[in-house]
Amino acid sequence: MALDAQALAEDATGVGRYIGALVAAFRDSHSVELMPYRDSGLRLVGPHLVVPVRMRRDGARLVHGAANALPLLNIGLPGVVTIHDLAIYDHPEWFPAGQWFATRVVVPQSARRARMIICPSEATKRATVRLFNIEPDRCRVIPHGVETEFALPASLSVKADVRSRYALPDRYLLQLGTVQPRKNYVTSLRALARIPVPQRLPLIVAGAFGWKYDAVVDAVRELDLRDWVRFVGYAGMPDLPALYQMAQAVLFPSLDEGFGLPLLEAFAAGTPVVASNAGAIPEVSGDAALLSAPEDAQALADNLLRVLTDQPLRERHVAAGRARAALYTWSASAAAHREVYESVAAP
Repeated sequence: MALDAQALAEDATGVGRYIGALVAAFRDSHSVELMPYRDSGLRLVGPHLVVPVRMRRDGARLVHGAANALPLLNIGLPGVVTIHDLAIYDHPEWFPAGQWFATRVVVPQSARRARMIICPSEATKRATVRLFNIEPDRCRVIPHGVETEFALPASLSVKADVRSRYALPDRYLLQLGTVQPRKNYVTSLRALARIPVPQRLPLIVAGAFGWKYDAVVDAVRELDLRDWVRFVGYAGMPDLPALYQMAQAVLFPSLDEGFGLPLLEAFAAGTPVVASNAGAIPEVSGDAALLSAPEDAQALADNLLRVLTDQPLRERHVAAGRARAALYTWSASAAAHREVYESVAAP
């Protein structure tokens, strides 16, 4: 099976994290060989024309397009594609320009040509069936997992290093994800501004600046939150468990999500979560998070205050979160992927 792992070459966020965790889980029980391909110099079409020929040459019997796409060149190998989310079709205004080739050609053709489509949630499966007129039985829901590191208490020295590296205050709120419209940072800021100063905690934003983030920068200024918000940039996997474990609460008010890895990471770390009820978030979080409408800043503020001030409620949600996270493992996800590969590759 050939799996395109180009997303691992960059700072790994959602899709890259999925591919990396999947490969690591496969390595525990199967032979995994890294086969670097020389850059063809064809940035746009190289992965679609050159790479599949090399895969066939190297003996692949199956291709897994793990990042929403299969190669456009059909070389006769059966294909599996993972479609992570399709929010761009319903809300193109949340995304950068220049996505026409991917959204109008690559993803639809991949969905039509794949023998099986893997979706991380029922929400994404419904969107796939609706948008591409796909038969539901061609979509297999395989949830993501969460790394065991999040549940293991970080050592005092690791916490001290992370606190120093990011200049973290003693107590803080945490929101992770690229700074872009879909992550809904503006509502987080409006909620933070509604919390009385004596009870307010600084918000640490762990994510690179992506696109269309001017509204976030403007909101910090307009809401007079410059002393209450810190953008620390992308945080890598070695630092994430400690970042979560030291936070008082995690915010996740996305306008839409195909899954939502930060939910499971916070749950496993024992940190309560306040989130939106959009996309796959209710499906993934169950009753372990406090949910509200994605653009209801007052409800988000109220839920934040509840987890910060109501200790019995906080403890209930921490326990529910740990139990929820235990249901999602990368080993189970990898085993389910393997079943799909075997069914698709069978003669």
